[in-house]
Parts: sequence; C-alpha cells; structure tokens
Amino acid sequence: MEIIGVAYRLCPRCFRAVPAASGERYCPNDGTRLLETCPRCQTPIPSPYARFCVVCGQGFGLVTSKGGKA
Repeated sequence: MEIIGVAYRLCPRCFRAVPAASGERYCPNDGTRLLETCPRCQTPIPSPYARFCVVCGQGFGLVTSKGGKA
C-alpha cells in the first residue's frame, strides 16, 4: 500500500507531530527521537493524529525508535 500526501514524524511519548519535511528529529517537549515510519512495517505516518499504523495496526505510543530513547 502506498501512502500519498504529507508524511509526519511523531513523538511516541507525547504524540507531538510535525511534517517530515520540517527536519526535526527530536521532540522539543521531551527529547524523544521522533518516529519517521511505523517501527513494524516502515509505512510513513500519514496523519498528525495517527496513534496506530494504517497498514499493520502497530501502536505508536511508547515504542522505541532506532537510535533514540522512548
């Protein structure tokens, strides 16, 4: 499944979201590395309100992103 449109980065701790094109890598609220894609299937995050992956159902809350803390 291909997701078309704006992709987002999402904080797995506080759920702050920013457009992927913003260049932000860490949450300014708590320092957690932002998720760029679903940690299970690597699908881009298509909505700033997403709490679960639209393809595989993986929850985004408190998951560890590669190279960051959760």
